[in-house]
Amino acid sequence: MTTTVCGRCKSSGAVTDHQGRQDGAVVWTILRCPTCNFSWRDSEPARAIDPAARSPDFAVDAGDLQRYPKILQQ
Repeated sequence: MTTTVCGRCKSSGAVTDHQGRQDGAVVWTILRCPTCNFSWRDSEPARAIDPAARSPDFAVDAGDLQRYPKILQQ
């Protein structure tokens, strides 16, 4: 099941970046959160992508993104 809720910041509205196909059928989807830029493949285990199952050590507060350092500048 594809979720559009981000596993890192819990924002909704993830966008589809790519879909893997086999014999014309979609077998996995890569989604990206427009809020925190986290990307995930919907076929990954819940502990990696489900906000309820994911370790809170890897969570991001979507309401305070400025507190996190920016590694890459545009």
